[in-house]
Amino acid sequence: MCNRRSGWRVGRLEVLIGRLLCAGAWVAATPGLATPLIGDFAAAYDSPEAAVDNPANAGFIAHSGFSGSAEGMKQEKISARYPGLEPIVVNNNNFSLPLAKPGLILKVTPNLGIGGFVVPPIPYTFTVSKAHLPVILLGQPFYLDAKIKAQLQGLGNLMFGYRLNENFGLGFGVDYTAVKFSALLSESQTGTTLANADGSATLINANIGARVQLAGGRVSFGMATTVVQMRQVQLDVSSPLINGGSAGDALKSVSSGLNVQRQFGGALAGVRLKLIPKITVMGEVRYTRSDPSQESISVVNLKKETVDARDVIAFRGGLVVSAAPRINLLGGFRYEPSPIGPGRLGDDPRVGFGTAEFLTSVAGFAPLGEYYMIGGGLQLGVLQATHQRANQNDYWRLVLEGGVTFTEASIGIEESGELPGAYYYRKIATVGGLRFNF
Repeated sequence: MCNRRSGWRVGRLEVLIGRLLCAGAWVAATPGLATPLIGDFAAAYDSPEAAVDNPANAGFIAHSGFSGSAEGMKQEKISARYPGLEPIVVNNNNFSLPLAKPGLILKVTPNLGIGGFVVPPIPYTFTVSKAHLPVILLGQPFYLDAKIKAQLQGLGNLMFGYRLNENFGLGFGVDYTAVKFSALLSESQTGTTLANADGSATLINANIGARVQLAGGRVSFGMATTVVQMRQVQLDVSSPLINGGSAGDALKSVSSGLNVQRQFGGALAGVRLKLIPKITVMGEVRYTRSDPSQESISVVNLKKETVDARDVIAFRGGLVVSAAPRINLLGGFRYEPSPIGPGRLGDDPRVGFGTAEFLTSVAGFAPLGEYYMIGGGLQLGVLQATHQRANQNDYWRLVLEGGVTFTEASIGIEESGELPGAYYYRKIATVGGLRFNF
């Protein structure tokens, strides 16, 4: 293994900073999801969480309510192997960061649901510290200690869904997320500070959705799209190794590429089927649009190049089985492709999958994609209440849920890719959630 502790070049440092802090932008881009125990299905699901992704769901929800879910404990294993180098293995066994957004819906009328909440800046800072992280640059390993902090600067959501008749409804929603983050990078052996970086990230999405029900509600179709997406990331980097000049200009060019304002950021479409009264099956596909002009600095040749960004189609599925009057069994599946391809060298080079994605997973910000997830658990009705209207049935005012998810990724980058290597990711996590109707 290489041990060039004093051989850091300015170019290598700017690559590391620019790629590592992209994780801060990812925090701000986390979508609202329904429970992972049903595969995060949200196209046509009667849950306030699902209305974040498809606002039309707000018109079909029967009651005002709140819902939310989050991971608890997790056991992660992230490993990488590069040609000619020893395998690298990192284990994370701790609590998960609470990244999923909750949902809140108020039923103004039986056909109109309005949702919205605002979370002000929270003074608590989430801190992730990792020691002796391997960084592969120019085919050689280097080691550093990283301390990454993130603080919520604001979280907001506003949506409404209107059910025009028994079979059709429309919705519109806007969600806002803002975070502040920082990173301290130092050499593992000497503890010498290499760089301090502070930044902020803001994401605004405007979504429209529709939902159609057939066969008395036994078949439901849901569709939604992000019509406008705005993302802004600001970085302030200081280092004894970067004093302006070409190095500072290169880093600035990378950070400026993180700002995006575009139309049609993605879409989802799905179906929910009640095959028999006690079994509900759900499935949806999600299309995420890439930015073909996105640029970064290659870790192989230290040049600014176009990223091998790809449009992706993900699949999510869920199953709900009514096992008893107050107990539902849950099952889910999720497949999430990687938006970054393998990249390539040559006359038309592309920055590909590699070190930056590995470090983002090591820091605990995201699974290593391309990945699949399976989950299982149960829902338990705790408090029963009766509606005032005679034509409505009894329902559970409070529903608790819990279970376990398993996530795995195994990725191989061939010799034709920009940074050949093999990557593996595995996570087992507990999930808890609740739904409160009022």
